[in-house]
Amino acid sequence: MRQRAANDSTMERIRALLQQVRDQLTASGEHRFAGDVDAALASCDDAVAAFVMSNELWGGAGSIAEQALGGRSPARRQLETLLIQLGREQIVMGYTNPRTATWTSMFHEWQTQGI
Repeated sequence: MRQRAANDSTMERIRALLQQVRDQLTASGEHRFAGDVDAALASCDDAVAAFVMSNELWGGAGSIAEQALGGRSPARRQLETLLIQLGREQIVMGYTNPRTATWTSMFHEWQTQGI
């Protein structure tokens, strides 16, 4: 029971971060990506876990991590901050895509370097 409570708490944090990602995408006009996040959030925890492990979120070309809010705008930097937080939660929970740690680390490095 204690393990489930910890997992429920972590899933709540993942959902909250995904909601912030969705809000950032929506505010910046990235409606297709925001719709993908909305679809996951409207589903059960297993679907949320599948989404956060997906190539739609963490893949290469065409993924949210790679393409959403392109360029080095303040909105893109804010999205990267949210993705760092989300990626770290996922790593703790063990729900990762092969690229989650790479993107999370790269975004953190860019923040550290002021890129």
